[in-house]
Amino acid sequence: MVSVNLFRAARAKILVPSIAAVFFQRPHVRQYHGGQRPGQEYKCGVNAEPLHRYRPGGYHPVVLGDSLSNGRYMVLHKLGWGSYSTTWAAKDQLHDRYVALKISVAEAKRSKEIEILQKLAASPRFHAESSYVNQMLDHFSVVGPNGSHNCLVLELIGPNVSDVIENYCGEDRLPSRTARSISRQVLKGLDYLASNGIRHGGLHSLSERDFIARLGELEMGLVTRQDGKPLSSNVPTHIVRSSSFRNKDIQSLLSSPSIKIIDFGEAFFNFDAPKTLGTPPPVRAPEIVFGDRLDNRIFELVTGQPPFDAVMSTPPILVQQMIELIDDELPSRWKVKWREMESEAVYDEDNWTLQSWMEEVYFDNDKHPEFTREEIRAMAKLIARLMKFEPSLRATPTDILAEPWLK
Repeated sequence: MVSVNLFRAARAKILVPSIAAVFFQRPHVRQYHGGQRPGQEYKCGVNAEPLHRYRPGGYHPVVLGDSLSNGRYMVLHKLGWGSYSTTWAAKDQLHDRYVALKISVAEAKRSKEIEILQKLAASPRFHAESSYVNQMLDHFSVVGPNGSHNCLVLELIGPNVSDVIENYCGEDRLPSRTARSISRQVLKGLDYLASNGIRHGGLHSLSERDFIARLGELEMGLVTRQDGKPLSSNVPTHIVRSSSFRNKDIQSLLSSPSIKIIDFGEAFFNFDAPKTLGTPPPVRAPEIVFGDRLDNRIFELVTGQPPFDAVMSTPPILVQQMIELIDDELPSRWKVKWREMESEAVYDEDNWTLQSWMEEVYFDNDKHPEFTREEIRAMAKLIARLMKFEPSLRATPTDILAEPWLK
């Protein structure tokens, strides 16, 4: 995942195996309203993480002002949440700095995240591209009523790119200059990760009041039981809405973006690639669909939508769209499985190519294009180098950084 670095001296979520996927994931895809969820035991008037996940094995109940790790970190605001964690802005009282605390659910699946972040933290910082990857500062465990939770202490940065596009960009896509800049920075960050064998200042002097103001006004809702009985210790007394950054700060970021790659929950080492990966269907690499091992692979930053259909993305439909858009032959080892699923595919009579589809999406009559057709065609050629069926034939981040479009 990729986040814009609002706090430059320290903070758009990245799925490392695929370049295309880094732009598409969001930290809190699901929005629940506690009082409207049928069968919900608890209710709250704030849109945030689902209250039923506050149970043994689930989220740790965090309250603003909580002190963690023997009083070192004081919780100040919520940054966001996901299916497997909540993330909080906190004050590191030992080093007098602001940090992000990512607190996993107690039943979180085993991942390589801490191991990968430790390797990155131990690698030489003279590598210029290391500045594009969020660094782990500390980690510890917190024990609560719902179990034992891993807690990562990370550099504090800004909103993820998908949130910026959705909430601050009028046409649901980034300005051309911003899209080009973020693409370049993401590729540099991925190049740094690859060099480590992995495939995924300014505000520290502010007072706590001014710091919280930069994160947006605090909005909290009281948690109550539907039956009026007292709360159990598994559930927090209040739910905090995730921070919303000030519009003037976002506009400043759009004019001069600085990004970091974050969220290594699905990352892995080259020598230990997983057999499965939790990638959203519209951005899955073909080897995920076909059950092959994973390897490395920019469209949504420029056009505002994924290259493949995000609504009806069953594996057969997704593969058919790939075959239509990718100028490449399906590897022989996948052809038998494709014949088995081909009957469920849906064919498009328009016979799109990657270039024609990019032009169709980008030069929509309702949008105001900033790139020229020549630039979009150049970008289509760039993306085509990434979207090869055979993982070993895909261009590397270093290869793509040499493309004129990114200069």
